[in-house]
Amino acid sequence: MNATGPRCSATSSTDVELYIEFAIAIPSLVLYALFLLIYCRERRSTQLRSSYYLIFVVHSCINIVYFLSRALIMRISSFSFLCQWVLDSFGKFEYGFTPIYFIYHYTQHSQALSIIAININRVKIHHYSTHVLLLSIFIIPLPLTWHLLISPVKFITSPPMLGMDYSRIVTYPGLSILHLVVDGTATGVVAIASVAILAQLRALQNRKKTNERSMIIVSLLLSFGLLLSATVQYLIYTLPRTSDTYFFTLNRRWIVTNFVSLFPPWSLLLLSSVVRTEISVLLGRTPPPPCLSQGINNEDNWQEHYYDGLDTQRIHKNNDY
Repeated sequence: MNATGPRCSATSSTDVELYIEFAIAIPSLVLYALFLLIYCRERRSTQLRSSYYLIFVVHSCINIVYFLSRALIMRISSFSFLCQWVLDSFGKFEYGFTPIYFIYHYTQHSQALSIIAININRVKIHHYSTHVLLLSIFIIPLPLTWHLLISPVKFITSPPMLGMDYSRIVTYPGLSILHLVVDGTATGVVAIASVAILAQLRALQNRKKTNERSMIIVSLLLSFGLLLSATVQYLIYTLPRTSDTYFFTLNRRWIVTNFVSLFPPWSLLLLSSVVRTEISVLLGRTPPPPCLSQGINNEDNWQEHYYDGLDTQRIHKNNDY
């Protein structure tokens, strides 16, 4: 143990906070796993054929990777029985944790962009635009994070937790300002998409109106989460690095990030009857209904039999697959 190096101040009370955080996250991760499982099993069925589900699967995978990368470098390492050992062993700049540090920031950008994609998908659905949206989710974050791949990183104290810092090999804008720009842009786009969907409600059937109102509520909640995330990034960027408020913001932002990362599967569970039915069938609580177990063989007419309330206009063959 390095007696002259920085000291970890984690205690049993901070451990309790970490245990609570993980206890809250586990049900959402299980729900993500169930959704991914039923999508892989039933993705060729008409019930999960919508491009909404495809984008949501991508969003789910991004959220899972983001949560796990953040948990590894900023949460698990902060337990009192590991904190000092981690600080002594990895408290100097090196490249061992560079890949996961890059993944953490890359997926944070991708997370916001995937929320934009979900909302744009609900406003206007085209076969080509789905692929453009998916490519954008993975390509746009690269110019914002590539420099992290060549930057050594180290664990630092963020009393009473641990954090991670990197050494700038190239001159680049700060990570906080980059996240602030992306989160702020995502918030604005989601808000505009919600207004556009509201304008379309008059042309929808009553059932579709009810479903779209529910989706708008979800959209607004996601937008609110992104707004909180942008606010946190602004505070991190502007607060003095040695102030108590700065460290408090760093160590409590998990509340906001977990809301943005772990809320989506619950919204899908509440709003999608198909997902609820598929999960119930997967868990063996109900027998598969004919529409789920057999599907609709007439591919030309399948859209006449199914609407899950997740798209804002009628789904046409080869237009939303």
